[in-house]
Amino acid sequence: MKFQGVLPQDPLSHTLAADPTGMQKLKAAASKNPQAAARQAASQFEALLMNTMLKSMRSVRFDEEEPSNSLNTFQSLSDQQMVQSLCERGGLGLGDMIYRQLAKQSGFKPDASQMAALQSNGPALTAQPVGLRSLQAYQEAQAASAQAGVPASGSSREFVSGLLPHARQAAQQLGVAPECVVAHAALESGWGKRAIRNADGSDSHNLFGIKAGSDWHGKTTTIVTTEYSGGVPQKRQETFRSYGSYAEAFSDYAQLLKGSSRYRNVLNQGQNMYGFAQGLQSGGYATDPRYARKLVDVAASLAQQVARI
Repeated sequence: MKFQGVLPQDPLSHTLAADPTGMQKLKAAASKNPQAAARQAASQFEALLMNTMLKSMRSVRFDEEEPSNSLNTFQSLSDQQMVQSLCERGGLGLGDMIYRQLAKQSGFKPDASQMAALQSNGPALTAQPVGLRSLQAYQEAQAASAQAGVPASGSSREFVSGLLPHARQAAQQLGVAPECVVAHAALESGWGKRAIRNADGSDSHNLFGIKAGSDWHGKTTTIVTTEYSGGVPQKRQETFRSYGSYAEAFSDYAQLLKGSSRYRNVLNQGQNMYGFAQGLQSGGYATDPRYARKLVDVAASLAQQVARI
């Protein structure tokens, strides 16, 4: 079987990711042609970023079986080689920006031919770049947050530090790490930006999206939310619990999970974020089929911040 169009056709670019002579070759090239070497260095930096991203993705698992050491080694080398090949064909477009920065720092003008080489390696994109879409989405979210009276991000660290004392108390009752509880609140509330509000506009403090069933006798609020039916998202009006404070909300959250047999697999998971997330999804906490994966992703970006507070 032949695999065509995967690796670059330039024989000089057929470099193994594990080649120990790569840095020596790059250093030698820099003394002869700094501009060409800068282009190669830019490609290597982009490869490093992409490889870090892949490594982070590999670290999150959704099955019980642990991979063998040999499989881990193979996957690591395979990922490095794939990243190397992708970057030599244009990568994500970061190489262009890195090359410009290296040229500026080194005191020479970016060579038009090197810029053309970086741009021509990758396929032409007719759609709007992902980075631009993400930036626009972020700016729109910031504007919407300001209009709604919600703090404009500030930082996720502020969200964590403000809720951590309550999260620690709830986590102790549930037998899980505080990161699990804070990550769950962050996912459900969009880091506090999608606050469930009462009819008068005040905060319901319901960070966990807990609905008000027939057994709830406290205050409630009704909003339009997204539910999944057969994997398809649908807009519905739902009634949610309303609390007088975050302390009350976290206490009720802990009691809900402890008091329902549906969530027995959530309890006593300790630092096992995967088990905590799977327990919530299997217990029917949310209708989103990707709920556990989303929760683990949020927790991965959160753990380091919690440790520093």
